[in-house]
Amino acid sequence: MSNYSSSTSPFRQACLIPTPSVPTRPSVSLKIFPPFAEFIDFGGASRHILTNDGTCRVVFKVKCSNNEVFKVSPVYAFLDPGGTTELQVLRREGPPKQDKLIILLKEAKKGDKDARVTFTDSTHTVHKYMLPLLTRIVEEQ
Repeated sequence: MSNYSSSTSPFRQACLIPTPSVPTRPSVSLKIFPPFAEFIDFGGASRHILTNDGTCRVVFKVKCSNNEVFKVSPVYAFLDPGGTTELQVLRREGPPKQDKLIILLKEAKKGDKDARVTFTDSTHTVHKYMLPLLTRIVEEQ
């Protein structure tokens, strides 16, 4: 019989030592700053920085709940890992309601050139991010 039990062997003890966990970034991730847009009912503009916080190149498409009042630029674009782009939201005069932008993201290949074609043709999973569009009523005095 062995002098070492399996619970006290040096090999067994080495396996039980906890290893520090290294946080991994998701392959597709987006940060939006500021996280909402605020307007008055007469209209206005809002600028936002979109940052690819993931580890792969992505293509995005922006959809709006109210295209009659809001215009967005760009609608389609690529973002490299760590890359940023400015998203501009314009609001024309109109009655306020609960509006939002939905930013749809998919993985993109390094050689892709046309964001619209890549987004449409891609079979990758769609990731969704929301940007609330808040409108205040300003009464004339």
